[in-house]
Amino acid sequence: MRPAKRRADAVALRRIWRLHFWVGLFAAPALVLLACSGLVILYTQPINDWLHRDLYVVASGPETIPLDDQIAVSERNVGADYILDAVIPPAGPESSTRVDFLPPNALSLPAGEADLTQVFVDPYNGRYLGQRSELSGLVGWANQLHRLFGNDGPQVHLPSLGHLIAPSSYPDATIAVGVGNLWMELTAVWILVLMASGIYLWWPRAIEATKPLLRIRWARGGRVRWRDLHALTGVVIAVVLICYVLSGLTWSRYWGENWRAVTAAVTPSTEVDAPSTMARMGDYDRLGRRISWAATDDPVYSSATDGARVPARLSFADIDRLAKGEHMVPGFAIIPPVNVTENGQTVYGSFTVVNAWPQKLSEQRTLYLNQFTGRTITNATAEHDGALSRLTSFGIAMHMGNQLGLLTRIVATLACLGILASALTGLLMWWSRRPSGHSGVPGPVSDVTRANTPRSAVIAVSLGVVVLGIVFPVFGVSVLVVLAVEAVMARRPRKREPDTARDAEEAKAFRAPARRCRRPRIPRPVASRVGAMIRR
Repeated sequence: MRPAKRRADAVALRRIWRLHFWVGLFAAPALVLLACSGLVILYTQPINDWLHRDLYVVASGPETIPLDDQIAVSERNVGADYILDAVIPPAGPESSTRVDFLPPNALSLPAGEADLTQVFVDPYNGRYLGQRSELSGLVGWANQLHRLFGNDGPQVHLPSLGHLIAPSSYPDATIAVGVGNLWMELTAVWILVLMASGIYLWWPRAIEATKPLLRIRWARGGRVRWRDLHALTGVVIAVVLICYVLSGLTWSRYWGENWRAVTAAVTPSTEVDAPSTMARMGDYDRLGRRISWAATDDPVYSSATDGARVPARLSFADIDRLAKGEHMVPGFAIIPPVNVTENGQTVYGSFTVVNAWPQKLSEQRTLYLNQFTGRTITNATAEHDGALSRLTSFGIAMHMGNQLGLLTRIVATLACLGILASALTGLLMWWSRRPSGHSGVPGPVSDVTRANTPRSAVIAVSLGVVVLGIVFPVFGVSVLVVLAVEAVMARRPRKREPDTARDAEEAKAFRAPARRCRRPRIPRPVASRVGAMIRR
């Protein structure tokens, strides 16, 4: 390579490494938190069956008692002011019946997210098994940590893109966003930057011709070994992690809600010609674990009555039998109807039967049943959703480890373990490289390094940052803050000694011009003997 080209490539490589280091320092704690909590959420069912076996698992019997009698048992064991939220009939012969209640003064968005009270009943003898809060225990804490406590904390109000697109559908001009949720959303976008810079550092180039790409030099030990393991693990999981970040962002309180408005405007869902109530399926959402992403804005349809006389409502046992006849996936939830009276007119809600979430895209289904006749009002599946909504639901199903069954769960498990391995090897690399008595963190960019940075690299990075800043406005604001801090630090006088001998050699190489090769000098005694031989 020409010396100027080599110098330029080395400068670009070092500046991207500096970016990778600082972004990793910022994002690594969140990545470790997401990986650990994600592993727990991924295995929610076996963990609950193990830790709360007395609640979830029962001995099978010859026949069950009526579902409404089981609900009555659960109602007697909670306060009178608790509101029945949903009934989950047994998913299998050894599963208990779960009845969910909203406790008094339960929060709802945007104020916060409700913590349901779950009551468990033995379906064979009607025995009360116990109750627990949805957010309690290991799985509950993992869900709270995975979303950094969502909206359950200080909030800020940010502009709503949906209000600009369709004010009638999104009447609120702002979205109330929890600070924790917003911080997690910001970190997720910086993780994308971390992955992109890591792939750049791993990518083969002429100035690192001896660097292995898909091999770990175990025998070298020290920083070389950790560097190879860090790079290989990061590149292997990069594609999966990028997909997880993007699908997770569709869940976020701010960007996710704006994305929902975009999908509804660009690829709208199929409208159902049936009268509906004022309620939306999102009103029944609890931490995103009750309904699918695409069903949040779906209306809850109303039940028509014949004449002035209002017939009696069907029982939960009737709805359970109808849902099984419609081949709903075992473990489905039955949400009772809600009637609303306004100006002397009563709008009667419908029974809503939702397949258990998380679910495969093909299992995404909501059944609306007339509360008086049991007639199917509509059967909403993923086919009713627009293309972008289906794509988002597919990504979330992959994120949750459900879409491809066991294979998806294995990939998600390996991805989480890979994140932990990358964080650990990154820490070991820094510790091995850190000189005695120094922190080993990269300092501000020098004027010489800045001047030697290739123009093409500056344009490419700037273009990528601008695109990300437009697509993710919160990230764009954070970049402006970072640039402001960099500008202030650049104006401060500094005199920094290189942290390591390698830094000193690189800095010297950046400053030194390319030298011409000189003719080797021959020692005088050798030259005299050669001259004498020529004369003879």
